[in-house]
Amino acid sequence: MASARQVALQLLQRVQRDDSYVNLLLPTLLRQSSLDEADRGLVQELAYGALRWQLQYDSFIDILAGGKAIEPDIRLILRLGMHQLLRMRIPSHAAINESVEQVKEIQPRAAGFANAILRNADRRGYDQLLKDATEGKSRLEYLSIVYSHPQWVISVLSDALELDGKSDIEALLSSNNETPQINLAALTDSASKKLTALGLKKSPVSPIGFIAAGNPEPLLDADIRVQDQGSQLVALAMLELSDRSGVFLDMCSGPGGKSAVLLSGLSPQAKLVCFEPAPHRAKLVAQAVGDDGRVSIVTRMGQEAEKNSYDAVLLDAPCTGLGSLRRKPESRWRKQPSQLRDLNRIQNELLLAGLDALKSGGVLLYSTCSPVISETNTQIFDALQSRPDCDLVDIKPILSKISPTLKLNESRKTIQLWTNIHQTDCMFLAAIRKN
Repeated sequence: MASARQVALQLLQRVQRDDSYVNLLLPTLLRQSSLDEADRGLVQELAYGALRWQLQYDSFIDILAGGKAIEPDIRLILRLGMHQLLRMRIPSHAAINESVEQVKEIQPRAAGFANAILRNADRRGYDQLLKDATEGKSRLEYLSIVYSHPQWVISVLSDALELDGKSDIEALLSSNNETPQINLAALTDSASKKLTALGLKKSPVSPIGFIAAGNPEPLLDADIRVQDQGSQLVALAMLELSDRSGVFLDMCSGPGGKSAVLLSGLSPQAKLVCFEPAPHRAKLVAQAVGDDGRVSIVTRMGQEAEKNSYDAVLLDAPCTGLGSLRRKPESRWRKQPSQLRDLNRIQNELLLAGLDALKSGGVLLYSTCSPVISETNTQIFDALQSRPDCDLVDIKPILSKISPTLKLNESRKTIQLWTNIHQTDCMFLAAIRKN
């Protein structure tokens, strides 16, 4: 039977080798294991912790290794060992011995090397390691090591904060390294009553949201889903912006979470068309919305939407995902600034196609789980410049109606949520109405 540490290592290997997403792969590996609840929690903390703090742990490891090359799998084990030593209540001897045993299974010759690295890390302690790793570094390099984010990510997040009249980049970076609460969306009144009766805490942000403690799987059914509070707000805002009996288009619907919330609020006469070009993601949309005659799922690119056909369009655009780093810590290492150009082009194509797809008087809601300026404000500005028949809608009153306690920037018509302020992913929302 695989131990918690072995499952955590398998998870990291798959993330590194196959570009798997940790939040999607983790439940699968846990179901395949026979671990109890405590060990399942240990797997999650080990894997997420090693991923979040990867850059910092690599800085420590490289100092202690004295420039010696390290095999990728050995480095993964060392990161797991560092996390146990520096951020978990695991006795040092257990953290070191278990890590060395894992190394022996993969590369016995490296066991002594791994033992020395981890014992030296334990002797020096976190404060000294961090001091050694940041000595003589620039401000940006310092923040990168202390908060374990790539330098370019810190730069674009800082720019987005500044545009929104904020400056506390360290609070945002710190919030990206926290373990997020498990947010549930209750899609029906009966689902809400069920969760209330079970004693779950209501979300302070979303009127359909609840906060789960521990493993949420026993709670989940067709009407109860795991979904970030910010994502819930996007779908709820779309419902408030338009006639609920109209024809709706979800342009980039996979994996279907927002489609499910939309469907739960539409009238019996409404129609919801879900575009999703990837067949496997289209299947996830079908699972999310269930067997409902109001829904059509079309395996098609959003750019192919029929013109002048929809009363409301939700465009949750593909993006860097830099607003959801709490939940997807591997994203900070996978994304590169060179990817922005292609993403920005696709976002612009989708946005213009979405505006074309609107009937006169229809409304489009553009959202991203990224605060990066070129993916958010720039996209809206450029689209409005090229479409004089469209106007930006002030979406603040809509969000304030849905979530009265939400603290919003009163000087802008668009919405930028922040993890460290709103306890959501960093969702961006902008509404455009076609005259």
